[in-house]
Amino acid sequence: MHKAIFAAAAALAAAWTLPAAAQKSADTLRIAINDPWVILSSYHINVDEASNFYRGIYEPLIGYDERARKWVPILAKSWTQVSPTVMEFELRENVTFHNGNKFDADDVLATINFLIDPKSKVSFKQRYEWIAKIEKLDQYKVRITAKEPLVTNMQLLAFRMVMWDAETLNALQDPEDYGRNPIGTGPMKAVFLDRNKGALLETLPTHYGDKKYQRTGVKRVHGVPLPDRQTQLAQLLTGGIDMIRNASPDDARELGSNPKLDVSILDASSMFYIAFDSQGTSGNKLFTDPRVRQAVWMAVDRDPIIEHIVPGGAKYVKKLTGLCFETTTPACNPTVAFPKYDPEGAKKLLAEAGYPDGIEYEYTVVTPQKPIAEAVAGSMLKAGIRAKIRPVPISVYQKERNEGKLTSWTIVFPSASHPDASNILETLMTGAVAKYYEDPTLFKLIEDGQKEFDDAKRSAIYQKAYDRVNSQFYIYPMSSLPNVFLHTKEIKILDNPLMAGDTSITDYTWK
Repeated sequence: MHKAIFAAAAALAAAWTLPAAAQKSADTLRIAINDPWVILSSYHINVDEASNFYRGIYEPLIGYDERARKWVPILAKSWTQVSPTVMEFELRENVTFHNGNKFDADDVLATINFLIDPKSKVSFKQRYEWIAKIEKLDQYKVRITAKEPLVTNMQLLAFRMVMWDAETLNALQDPEDYGRNPIGTGPMKAVFLDRNKGALLETLPTHYGDKKYQRTGVKRVHGVPLPDRQTQLAQLLTGGIDMIRNASPDDARELGSNPKLDVSILDASSMFYIAFDSQGTSGNKLFTDPRVRQAVWMAVDRDPIIEHIVPGGAKYVKKLTGLCFETTTPACNPTVAFPKYDPEGAKKLLAEAGYPDGIEYEYTVVTPQKPIAEAVAGSMLKAGIRAKIRPVPISVYQKERNEGKLTSWTIVFPSASHPDASNILETLMTGAVAKYYEDPTLFKLIEDGQKEFDDAKRSAIYQKAYDRVNSQFYIYPMSSLPNVFLHTKEIKILDNPLMAGDTSITDYTWK
């Protein structure tokens, strides 16, 4: 993690005042949230802001220490690869859910059977379809059988499969309601989850886990719903909240000079990208011509956008060369280079494609990314490309994405939630978004990469997949998006013990 503290005193800072104690005395850290949720479930709400909270509530069987590059026990104390398709897990016997129920094999069976049930409505269903069956061997031992050998099975268990309480799950008519009153085994429990009041999580007085990997920093974290950034800034300045996540460079520079505030910039493997409906699924056939998609790539002047608009600026933001991160994604080795910024060249391509007067289209953007999207749209005007920005909440984006209604869109993808090529390519190119691409060549490469156990061969497969995306101009991965926090001087943000490219609420603490 890189962390920068923008220091003290400009003349403007003298006019700003903050309550002296903030919420440290109450041991409650208040952080602004942009898009309130009433469900906290990684199986139903797959968004970065929500994951920041539910990582403190739920736990998987195993974890992965990205710095040490090793698997670590979480709810399972040990495991054995019995055969290429069979794994057995010995479970911890001292784990209790937040409602007091003991954790055992029945909970693993209930969770996994729910995920693999064809009738279950979960996001990214393909993440769980590799499992053929789950068996209970005794109260604290389970066996998972895969449909075929899969190199990513341990990754999917570690990054994508958290355990739910069987008794609570089985009592629900709609399993999605589990996240309305989230019950996990993690070091923090949900006190309330409300669209108006936000989310309040509280550290358990005792927790079974390894303090190296399952620690917390403060007693309570309160996510306060404040969708408007100006309101967030006003609340931070007047002591209504203690922290803002993903602050803009301008806000960081201006408020970082306040003697009672700090700015922390943390490396994050989150990706700002622009996607296109290459199949005309939305009814708009504009981007079915690869020349039009290429013209948009060529019209984005990303260097000044990164320098002045993307949080963190050029010092911390990475210019991407494909749908991956060189530092955290294995097999990040695309060879098809991006076209250079060339607005005149973009105009020529559009003219060749039948658009001599340029193009205009709807560009759907998840609301927090609107400032960056506005800069992108502004830079494209020189090429005669008029992108009409439509900011929407994450729930609207997900619904319209699934219904095939989007022409072009941007949402930040947090690849640190599973930093493997299989996850990035599968999430951004298949499943609910496959209808926008329908590329059998690409889909076959993604499938082959999941089954190849030889590292060199797997890397070669993913290189072809990255190159396919670049050569067809399907998705333009403009840059990384560091986590930029504006917060009171009393707060310190720790390295996450497992993730090298992200943090969660368990990493926030007082100085």
